Amino acid sequence: MKYQPVKGMDDFYPKEFAIREWLSNNLAQEARKFGFTQVSSPALESLKLLTAKSGDEVKEQIFFTEKKGSEELGMRFDLTVPMTRMFVAKQKETQKPVKWFAIAPMWRYEAPQKGRAREFMQLSVELFGSANPEADATCINLIIACMEKVGLTSKEITIKINNRKLIEGLLAELVPEKNVAQLVQLIDKSAKISSEEFAKQAKALDVKKIEDVQKIISVKGGPTVLGKVKEFKLNAIAKKGLDELESTLALVDKKYITVDLSIARGLAYYTGNVYECFDKEGKYRALAGGGRYDELVRLFGGDATPATGFAIGLAPITVMLAEKGLIPKLTMGPEYYVAPVDEKVLEKSLEIAQKIRSQGKSVDIDLLRRKLNKQFDYANSIGAEKIVIVGEKDLALNQVTVRELKTGKEEKVALNKI
Repeated sequence: MKYQPVKGMDDFYPKEFAIREWLSNNLAQEARKFGFTQVSSPALESLKLLTAKSGDEVKEQIFFTEKKGSEELGMRFDLTVPMTRMFVAKQKETQKPVKWFAIAPMWRYEAPQKGRAREFMQLSVELFGSANPEADATCINLIIACMEKVGLTSKEITIKINNRKLIEGLLAELVPEKNVAQLVQLIDKSAKISSEEFAKQAKALDVKKIEDVQKIISVKGGPTVLGKVKEFKLNAIAKKGLDELESTLALVDKKYITVDLSIARGLAYYTGNVYECFDKEGKYRALAGGGRYDELVRLFGGDATPATGFAIGLAPITVMLAEKGLIPKLTMGPEYYVAPVDEKVLEKSLEIAQKIRSQGKSVDIDLLRRKLNKQFDYANSIGAEKIVIVGEKDLALNQVTVRELKTGKEEKVALNKI
């Protein structure tokens, strides 16, 4: 019997792992450039924490463990929740703003699809302590920097942005107050269902005029489209949301921006600007998403603190980069491969390998006592850059032969200079 990985959870062999590491390193580098520092948290959290403000859909997607004693645990479904818990624990002793990022796996029990598995990796960036639009703009500008770092520009991607106060304020006139949150959740998935199904579900929420809701969420375009938004009936909440949105857009690169009133973000903890990054062809899943969540810190037992952040999914962006040929050829093999000609020089070969390693180089060495031609085949197959041939005749002259595997260029190197 051959065992397979759990459905929706992938193995990463050297090539796939190298791509993930390359992408992770690039994203981390950009986050550090913006002044964020890296943190880590456990995969398991209390079920009480995970369900505190996640929304009904996410509650159904949590992988939870069997209850043991009084403990009820679940696998994290994002990194915002655990990083907010971490912030609350250190809130009193840290200077604000706190700017953290993490790159780690998380889990959701949902149907696997291209670019999204049940176990998936994300870059998560969280900023605690600033209610100003420049905090939201910092996050959006960091998404742009990350995309540009791996070769994606405004020709390929756009960031669709909305504001939860704006959309909730607009909907307040069209649906009973108790159903506003549910209507927002419905709007968030409107692109994935038919207009008939949307109308059916909206009717169940006692929406007065479904066509008015559809008119609102059809507003899409560059930042100038906000002129259309101002034509709607705006209550105080909607006006505040519009002001937050306009103030943020003044601080970001507008060629990347699409105002889209159908963007709502499914998680229930968002309170202000919300945004998602997509490819312009609409071919892939959202590459990134985030927004402001000013109530979460207080909900988790801390002092009320404004907060904002986003996540970039490594899987969907990898799919897009691969299909566009933007993933570079990555070196996975060692810099040197030490090839003993026979068993007589094995001990000296191990000594030479260790000497090269002590200089910070990566080194492999033959472990199967193969003939030299087979060692060359193997060294090439693993992508080694150079092969160090260790033979008795060379050793008698206190030297070895070093050959570049790509070019075949060869030179004799003294042992004391290797």
